[in-house]
Amino acid sequence: MKEMPEETKKEPASGSLTGAALEAEDVLAGAEPWEPVETKLVVWSLVIAAVALIIGLIVVPTSILHTS
Repeated sequence: MKEMPEETKKEPASGSLTGAALEAEDVLAGAEPWEPVETKLVVWSLVIAAVALIIGLIVVPTSILHTS
């Protein structure tokens, strides 16, 4: 078996992964504020995706039914 060089070996992490370790305040501590333009971007992306889905649901079945 091939040995890994010393500098690439990782030490096992100390501590444990528990629900108490993942508090929302800790996770969001360094987060940037949400800008209104980002909200508009997300909303318009979802609207465009919904419109594309509706168009696809109309075009695909009709194109399959009209093939000879």
